Amino acid sequence: MSQVLPEVFAAAVRRDGAGPLLTYYDDSTGERIELSALTTANWVAKTANLLVDEYDLEADETVAIGLPPHWLGVVWALATWSAGAALTSQAGTLAITGPDFSASGERETIASALLPLGGRFREPLPAGVHDYGAEVYNHPDVFVPFDAPSADSPAYDELTHADLIGTAEPIADRILTTRDLTTRDGLKVLIGVIIGGGSIVLCRNLDPAKLDRRVADEKVDRVLED
Repeated sequence: MSQVLPEVFAAAVRRDGAGPLLTYYDDSTGERIELSALTTANWVAKTANLLVDEYDLEADETVAIGLPPHWLGVVWALATWSAGAALTSQAGTLAITGPDFSASGERETIASALLPLGGRFREPLPAGVHDYGAEVYNHPDVFVPFDAPSADSPAYDELTHADLIGTAEPIADRILTTRDLTTRDGLKVLIGVIIGGGSIVLCRNLDPAKLDRRVADEKVDRVLED
């Protein structure tokens, strides 16, 4: 198995591109979106192109993800690695934030309104903040890296690609979770699913009264406790 995360994800797309990789719910809005591995790959490519072409992200730089548990966090993590850069739990060279603007990058700050299908903000943004939803659709859904990562490239803080892959237990199940999949522990789950061929039902603002029905409707094998 490859020791580079973009290649591990590409292998998962080749293995079962049409199968569901990530199903996202927000019980405060009623939103549900299902992303296949191939659809996720398209979003990842568009976002990686945005990071490189618009924001000049380079391989020795970092990206901070300041989003709640959300499918776009997964896209940004995979896009960052595709561009050869690393995620950070600290202040990043670039940062993606939600509509609360709780994160800012050292050089660029990008915000998502967290609307369905990555929609743009309906109100003007603060000065110096870019609208992800207004910019991402302009970029192609094929990405060719200028500086691809290697196994010993940083992937998350001090952890390399090989470290993250080597510590992730393969997950073949369909799991339900409310965890942020872009934290150190959350990435182990995400990478484990990608390696093992499983899938994730990610729930934000989960209504406990809906849990049993959702487990049945989504054919969940197990629920990951926080």
